[in-house]
Amino acid sequence: MAQTSEREAIRAYAVALYELGVDKNDIDQARAMIAQTPELQKVLACPVVTLKQKLACVDRLFPESIRAFMKVVCTHQRSALLEDIFEAYAAYADQMSGVLRAVLRCVTRPGEGQLEGMRCRLCRRFGVNDVRIDIENDPSLIGGFIIEAGGYTMDYSIRGRFDQLEQKLIRR
Repeated sequence: MAQTSEREAIRAYAVALYELGVDKNDIDQARAMIAQTPELQKVLACPVVTLKQKLACVDRLFPESIRAFMKVVCTHQRSALLEDIFEAYAAYADQMSGVLRAVLRCVTRPGEGQLEGMRCRLCRRFGVNDVRIDIENDPSLIGGFIIEAGGYTMDYSIRGRFDQLEQKLIRR
């Protein structure tokens, strides 16, 4: 987990990237390039590589609309945070467009009808236009599911029920 100052920097860069109005396809292309090429990330973050070389690399590799942003990140020696910045950008862009991000942890993947029902309930509960649900397989739940959204955790798992029962029995 990033330190507080790093988290603040990540958020500030993500908001700035959003406010610059850079084309989403260019952002996705830059994000993919960083994620798929660890060597590029190392070069941009390496203190031995001069700033002039880093800026030339940015000019050669990245789409024009995102170059200025990338150069600022390199100039302030924050390129090691690029993956986190792009993730924070995506979350901020979703937030600004009324999309809630949720994580569904489950043993068995729900059907499309069940997912749509969950989306509708989450939209009503949080007053958003849409919900983006990321699904994670978690066999430790035994059955059921856990939804994490909007800073809340809703536990409908068998493991969660066992834990609640255990707490009740301990309190007696």
